[in-house]
Amino acid sequence: IHRARLNFLPESLVSVILGAILGFALYASDWGGERDNLDPKLQYAVFSLSLKLFCLPMIIFESGWSLRQRDFFSQIGYILIIAILGTSISVVVVAEFLMYTSDYHNIKDPRTAAAYAALISSTDPVATLATFGAMNVDPLLYILVFGESQINDAVAITLFESINENDTDKSLTLGRITVKIFVLLFGSLGLGIGLALVLVLIMRFTRLGRSAHNAILFLAGSPFICYTLAEQVGMSGIITVLFASIMIGGYAPTHLSAEATTLTSFFLKQLASVGDTVVFVCCGVQAVQYHKEGFVMSLWIMLACILGRAAAVFPMSFLSNGIKWLVSKHVPAEKQHYISFKHQAMLFHSGLRGGIGLVLSLELGAYVDEDNGPGTKDSLVYATFVMICVYLVVFGGSTAFTLRSLNIPYGDEVAMDACLYGSAAESGIFYRWGMQFRRKVLKPLLVGKSSDRSQQQEINLTEAVIHDATQRQQSSAFGLRRRSTAAILPDSYNAMSLFGTSDPAHVENVEDAMQQVGTGESEALSSVTDDSDEESFGEEC
Repeated sequence: IHRARLNFLPESLVSVILGAILGFALYASDWGGERDNLDPKLQYAVFSLSLKLFCLPMIIFESGWSLRQRDFFSQIGYILIIAILGTSISVVVVAEFLMYTSDYHNIKDPRTAAAYAALISSTDPVATLATFGAMNVDPLLYILVFGESQINDAVAITLFESINENDTDKSLTLGRITVKIFVLLFGSLGLGIGLALVLVLIMRFTRLGRSAHNAILFLAGSPFICYTLAEQVGMSGIITVLFASIMIGGYAPTHLSAEATTLTSFFLKQLASVGDTVVFVCCGVQAVQYHKEGFVMSLWIMLACILGRAAAVFPMSFLSNGIKWLVSKHVPAEKQHYISFKHQAMLFHSGLRGGIGLVLSLELGAYVDEDNGPGTKDSLVYATFVMICVYLVVFGGSTAFTLRSLNIPYGDEVAMDACLYGSAAESGIFYRWGMQFRRKVLKPLLVGKSSDRSQQQEINLTEAVIHDATQRQQSSAFGLRRRSTAAILPDSYNAMSLFGTSDPAHVENVEDAMQQVGTGESEALSSVTDDSDEESFGEEC
């Protein structure tokens, strides 16, 4: 795709097409790809359990691990406004629209409308973020889209599980739903942070970072541990993994060398890429389950989601800008970072749907068919599939075109390591409170007096191996073959596709965790970063 410069064709859509081919092959085979003839337990194992127990934990964990925490927490208040209030508004708008248009589709029950509105409000802008990474867009836009999609997932899942719960009945009041949401959201958040503390402490006291391969495998197994434990105690596994990964991404690198952290970023990104591919292949398999009612329903659902997305993004962005104006009067203009209309338009444009919506649609309860007629759940699953595909083509495929049309800075107009704030940028009382808590509590507990990384005199084996291979390849004895095909791809795309972040060694996170701002430690730790990158980073931040 990239060599042919087919930027309008998202990689995710290719996986969906391959899944559709697989689905029709199974349909025509003796094995029995036709869904109505499959054992329900086999369906659940293939489509739901494989996605929930393998794909989603790894995808969510990698997204939290690769998070640019300095940028994320500088905008955390505004991300929460758009993600929490915005998603709640979107759910209400979508549910009310589905009930208002109930004469034209199968959804007649308010509980079904609310549950489906919650699951379909979960965004997954994987195609948009891939384009952002390849084009090196404005860091404010990237962190708003990335951060909003992560918190949005947590809110949507919490709302869905509270409404879809088996013991939920029609007499459930708004107050009881609110309590359930509060317990599930903050219980999962607390559990995730608690498990992260335990896992980082294990790394600290066992000196696991001294054995890079064991540390990498330990971190790769962490999302499955967190997910399983959370589900066993009645919390949300996905929310638990999300907040655990953010905590682990901030403090585990202090116990790893720069090389080990980079290799961990690479390994987690590739596992998450496998998970993404499996999710979209499974989504494509649903193409064989054609439902006329589901197709018609998908048209109304897409219209409802467009209205819900607009109602979520634009008013909440206006509110966020109002708060920014109040709290940043004494901040230099270049550091105020207002959410312009161009940013808002791209936030609206990035509301793609993906794996979480598909998995949750498979989790809809038996009440859907009981209250709306047999086959309604199958129609909703198929409608979700159609919506994922259409949004991938329409919104995912037009990301680059929309960026250019809106004249949003990208490419050479944005420094490769551009960030919103530098390490010494204090942005108010909450920033100072947070730094004080990290310095007095988290650093002594999770890091100690000094990190393993600062004590290690590291020999970068990866760099040595690559250097040796390059020298051998360029020698006269090597022949005429050259490995040059990757040169046609931009550096930003290579970094994001390989590591999921432009800072794979987590230099920023280690600097913040160690509270060594301004001491030059970041330069000492960034052994995997070349001199030109360091100069660009320093000038930008």
